[in-house]
Amino acid sequence: MVNPADLSVPAGGDPPVFDVAAAFQGLCDRSNEMSEEKFMATVEALEPWLVPDIIDFLVAKIAGFGKEREPAISLLTKLDAAFVRRKLPDILQPVMNMCTDTSKKVRELSLKCLEHLVQTNGNSDLDRVIPGLVQALKDPNHTVQAIDDLASCVFVQDVEAPALAVIMPIIRRGLRHKQTEIQRKSCVILDNVCRLVDDPKELSIAIPEILPLVKSCAENISKPEAREVANRALKTILDHYDEKLVLRKWSVEEVTAMIKKHGEPTEHIVKCTKNLCDAYHFEKKDWERVYGQKHAELCAKVLNDCEILASPNTIIFEDTEEGQDLYKGEFSLAYGTLTLLRKTRLHLKRNRFYGLLGPNNCGKTTLMRAIDHEQIEGFPKKTELKTLFVEHEIEEREVGEDETGYPIFNTDLSGTDWVVDYCNNVVKLLPAITTEAAAAAMGEMGFGKDRAADADMPVTTYSGGWKVKMQLVAAKLINTDLLMLDEPTGHLDVTNIAWLKGWLKSFLRGGAPSSPPPTTRSSCRRCART
Repeated sequence: MVNPADLSVPAGGDPPVFDVAAAFQGLCDRSNEMSEEKFMATVEALEPWLVPDIIDFLVAKIAGFGKEREPAISLLTKLDAAFVRRKLPDILQPVMNMCTDTSKKVRELSLKCLEHLVQTNGNSDLDRVIPGLVQALKDPNHTVQAIDDLASCVFVQDVEAPALAVIMPIIRRGLRHKQTEIQRKSCVILDNVCRLVDDPKELSIAIPEILPLVKSCAENISKPEAREVANRALKTILDHYDEKLVLRKWSVEEVTAMIKKHGEPTEHIVKCTKNLCDAYHFEKKDWERVYGQKHAELCAKVLNDCEILASPNTIIFEDTEEGQDLYKGEFSLAYGTLTLLRKTRLHLKRNRFYGLLGPNNCGKTTLMRAIDHEQIEGFPKKTELKTLFVEHEIEEREVGEDETGYPIFNTDLSGTDWVVDYCNNVVKLLPAITTEAAAAAMGEMGFGKDRAADADMPVTTYSGGWKVKMQLVAAKLINTDLLMLDEPTGHLDVTNIAWLKGWLKSFLRGGAPSSPPPTTRSSCRRCART
């Protein structure tokens, strides 16, 4: 038997496994030294993300037969609110069923447990009506009073799955009630509650059984005003609930296989990972605590995979393309108070061309600039993944001071010096690029004293097209892993557009440009964007 004192994690080691079945059997065996107090002390000493497995075990015992139901209900009542709140949608109905059991002892324990469960729902708006809700949950004869209580309840707090688990059994009865007024009130409550559900995943647990009943009310209630209320509730539900939303179900085998892609799973890690995913809980600090310092690298990789796979309605594409991954992950992007991208998947492979498509002001440039500025969480830094964002207008960055203390910006530099600064100070290339190497590369690109753009002239004197070419020189010298171009043909004529296409294809193959760019001044003219 596991003693709570033995559950501390040894330095660099993994926690011991708690055999809940053996401990529970010991509790049921009166000759054994295990007691409810010892059982609970052991549970409270466990990693919290192992507790959902214990709850599932106890719920299974409650739904069974024999004397095991009594200790299972009693233990469930003693679990901390934080443990049971997440599992409330799975726990409540089995306990409600036991409130009408033939055994007086089971009924008494179940009622006490039901009161405890309802109080853990986490929504303070329901505090005033909890006694009435408990009465209605254990006895359908109190449904009408509970509906009246809920109808008078002012909902201001976000409504989540635990609160819905408490409310919905009563609403279901109200929608089936013979009295039109009770059906109407049930629809009013639904309308108010669903407006306060922020996450569609919360509704996906509670609404499937409710939706057909609301549709029936909207179609069949005889009174026009009540029917209008039902239709309004139906519209609110459909606005907040996606019938196609399918929450991902996780199995131990699936989680184990996923972890094995990155490392060796332990029983502790597999169980906790499954429970974290089932709860759609992806707080980094909690995952890191579960995995421990020993498995920190494994944690980061598995967390990223699980977040992607857990996204509702996400179509999981098989990675059939060969090639090295540059980035594979999910991110969000906001600009000021505007959210441009939310939980967006991005998968980039080496030696591929990708295009960003979208209307003006949808965030294409903002996304590339955010990558360039290392603002995308989880995206590799430039020291790990050499990245260059090519723009027509060079973003100013202070690079030093002159003898009078006046700041010098990168745009004050000559084209050659700008390339050297970018390679050595932004990307921190090793070994560093010399001025001679940069000047030679600029010459190959078409820069020169007798040409359209002089490599020794300040960057501010270049047209947009030559600024693009200067940045391409830097891309070539650092052998960039990720080259992002923002409307690269916007400052180029037809001849230079053709040259750029050839340059990019050559760069993709790792070779030098087949020929230098045209050096006529026509290359500086602004042409129609393609």
